[in-house]
Amino acid sequence: MLHLILGLAITAPSAEAGSCDGYIRQAETQEGAALVSTFEKLVRCDKELASSAYKDSFLRRAKDLDTLHALSMSAINSEVWTPVWKQLEYVKDYSLRNEVTVRVGSECATNPLIIKFLESSYLALRDIEFERWKKAFVSCDDEGLADWMKSQVEKPPAKQFDEKFNALVGIYTEKARSTALPALTQGAIVAANGGPFDTMLMQMDAAVTPALGGEMPAEDKRALEESLVQVATNVETDKARTVADRLANAGAEAAAAQLLPRLYPDRIQPGARFLYGAAAIEAGECDGEKSAIIHVASVTDPGKRWNVLGDVETPMRAAKPKLKKCTSDGEWSVATTPEPLKNARAMEDWIAEIEKNWADKGYSVKTAKEKGIDLN
Repeated sequence: MLHLILGLAITAPSAEAGSCDGYIRQAETQEGAALVSTFEKLVRCDKELASSAYKDSFLRRAKDLDTLHALSMSAINSEVWTPVWKQLEYVKDYSLRNEVTVRVGSECATNPLIIKFLESSYLALRDIEFERWKKAFVSCDDEGLADWMKSQVEKPPAKQFDEKFNALVGIYTEKARSTALPALTQGAIVAANGGPFDTMLMQMDAAVTPALGGEMPAEDKRALEESLVQVATNVETDKARTVADRLANAGAEAAAAQLLPRLYPDRIQPGARFLYGAAAIEAGECDGEKSAIIHVASVTDPGKRWNVLGDVETPMRAAKPKLKKCTSDGEWSVATTPEPLKNARAMEDWIAEIEKNWADKGYSVKTAKEKGIDLN
């Protein structure tokens, strides 16, 4: 009789030793903590089966934030990551989706597995899948994760557009703000060789852009300009010109002017100066004939200005008029060469082009050479 009892004890199935599929059947009628507990039992029974059953048997029944968060954390702690990474696609309530990512991310400081989960998502997921976890990265306040993001930003992919990288660098910039500039600067230099160079420049701007209605602090403006100059001095000429134009368009012409020797090394004149051409057009009608006098002057600048037009308009318009007893067309228009000239011959070619433009408009054209302008 004793042998019979022992035999029955050995062969009778227990709850834990039974078929792992039983936990999946239990989940069909469960919610809340019971659902999460059953998932944890399934993980212990068969981790691979738990991963494959996560979406259809468990996720679909986690309809509230607390249950979804608990289920997500149970899977993360069990290193059943793939279905959790992809679960946001199936959470149709965007508010619920955002709230659970914020909760997961906010626990990263006390749970190292969350850090690994987030870092690994960058390698494992497609662009849109990764972007759905953005709020988890934003809500995670961990120095290790920040350092990891910084390392990724400093070595961007070798393609001009990468949506997943763009999302990551955007997260890093949003969190680090102006302190992101050194990493963004390094990343921009690397990206100049076939990578997302324009993206890096835009993120550099974003790092110091104040909130709507705010004003950029002077130290942030200075840091951005210095960072952009550093980028321009370490990339090819065409990319350096892009940076210089960006600085000039933002009103940072002094910073842009620092790049002139980098952009035009063969146009530096004696005394480390740059040569420009200036022209003021005196036009009018004289005895029924349209006439134009092109007052021309050479301009030299020590490389302090990105554009010399504003400094020469007044002296160019002060030249002695040549058209006598004529009806003037109005205030003289003034133009300067858009970039430094290599030599006097280049200036002659520029003047000849202006002469042709006015002649094509039906004017009788003459040239008057004026005294050169030396800017300091």
